[in-house]
Amino acid sequence: MLLDDNTEKVIDLVEMFDNLKDIDKIRLAIHLLEDLGFTPTYDINNFIKLLKNILLMLDPESKNIITNFAKYKNLLFISAKYMELSLLEKQKFSVEMLFNIFQYDFKNEEINTKINEQLNVYDYCYSLNVL
Repeated sequence: MLLDDNTEKVIDLVEMFDNLKDIDKIRLAIHLLEDLGFTPTYDINNFIKLLKNILLMLDPESKNIITNFAKYKNLLFISAKYMELSLLEKQKFSVEMLFNIFQYDFKNEEINTKINEQLNVYDYCYSLNVL
């Protein structure tokens, strides 16, 4: 984890997120970033574009399909738990979620390179001032 002072709720959600498959991590991250529940000062549109490109690399058919979270019970559950978080907890979880993706090995050199070059988790974290 990147942050030291997370609540138990955030830690539990990060552990659930950590246990997801790579493609489900990306699906959930896109979903949550598109509707964070708070307005970050950091422009996250680049993160969303990057994650959508990664999703296309992992599943080329995903651009033709609307993701129905009813099919993904674990993603629906994590998303519901996210909604229960306070504003500060949502900010901290978003940082931890992106940091988890940043550290994850997708077993694809092109994906790993794109994430390492374009997912500026530390800048995002500093912009939220959650350290």
